[in-house]
Amino acid sequence: MSDRPRVLLITRHFWPHGSIDSASYGYQLTTALRRDGVEIEVVTPRYASTWNERLMVAGIPVHRPMAAPRSEWSMGRYMRHLTTWLRENAGRFDVLFVDGIREEAAAAVEAARSIGCATILRCSGWGWERDTEWWNRNRSTARCGTVGKLADAVVAKSPECARALVAAGYQADRVVRIDDGIAGGPQPTTAMKVNARQSLATANGDLFAEEDVPIVLCTSSMTRSGGIHLLVDAARLLITRHPNLRLWFVGDGPYRDSIYQRIRGDGVRASIAMPGSFNDNEDLFLAADIFLQPDEHGLDYFLPAAVRAQLPIVAVDQPSIRTVLTGNASERGTPGEEDPGQWVQWLPGATSKIARKKLCDVLGDLPNARVGASKLRRHLLRSRPQTGSVQAYHELVRRVMNRPSGRNLSIEAAS
Repeated sequence: MSDRPRVLLITRHFWPHGSIDSASYGYQLTTALRRDGVEIEVVTPRYASTWNERLMVAGIPVHRPMAAPRSEWSMGRYMRHLTTWLRENAGRFDVLFVDGIREEAAAAVEAARSIGCATILRCSGWGWERDTEWWNRNRSTARCGTVGKLADAVVAKSPECARALVAAGYQADRVVRIDDGIAGGPQPTTAMKVNARQSLATANGDLFAEEDVPIVLCTSSMTRSGGIHLLVDAARLLITRHPNLRLWFVGDGPYRDSIYQRIRGDGVRASIAMPGSFNDNEDLFLAADIFLQPDEHGLDYFLPAAVRAQLPIVAVDQPSIRTVLTGNASERGTPGEEDPGQWVQWLPGATSKIARKKLCDVLGDLPNARVGASKLRRHLLRSRPQTGSVQAYHELVRRVMNRPSGRNLSIEAAS
């Protein structure tokens, strides 16, 4: 066995898709594994014909040999190209690691059966968008769930995810629980905030804000049913109450134009910034004062990044969000330990009126909210550090390299 395990990460999005939660999480995880001694490379689709097919990102080789799927027809072509590329190139790796149990997982498992490589799948998504829910859409998605049973290990990032995998027929001894850790870093300071605001204003004039101007940051997807509409609907009255407030909507989606037109119609365009996508979101979090978590998007990277930046968090009260911020009810430390949920402003209902009220409460007492955010950061860095998560992944990689594999099973046998 090599002293440095060779791992290939297979993912739908990677750099430069910094405004996509899974891409930012994948970048964070690969760089952390590389620092921990894993030789890691990435294969991901190409979203424009002008993109290079190979590049280096933070010292990590990234391969983009096939065009990204844009329709059901192109998905079949994408799968064929990915499977072929894996059969031709993945033999030099010890483990294929797939960030999701969807089409890429099916391609990786099928390729691994022919090249003798171990596979690890990570169950992606939260709530109704979790892979185990996605499999129920049609026969094609169900097949991805079936093929996933042939993997050497499947990572579940929460107790609910682990139970759902076992209920779907996955072998319990192949389901491995690994919580997403909180990345460490220097304690955020006022000087860091000032520098971040200056840097962002230089890159995009819409992000200009004086030092004493409060900023609410929201990184939800701009879709028809996305939680971002909580802040859109609350914006006019919120800014009427706090005229110097700035609202930053970061991200993209099919409803971006309609959201922009709504904001213009409400007469608050001057107080809103919609800068689109970023390769690196660190300055956004350092520059902001409050983070709004309006739905289950962004729980792998964006919400933990808000914790790391020590931002007061206003969040919809949903089990998945509580799992990220407070852990499982049975795993919240020793008796008598403080509940980290007390340092979050929870929205008991997903309405713009409630969101506006909670945001006004935080804006009215920012110093106290920042004290709570500092306590939440310290608690999670102590109880769930990213180093523990990375070490668990590293140990799992080494374990599956020597484990008797199910790659010789047929797909039908996994059903």
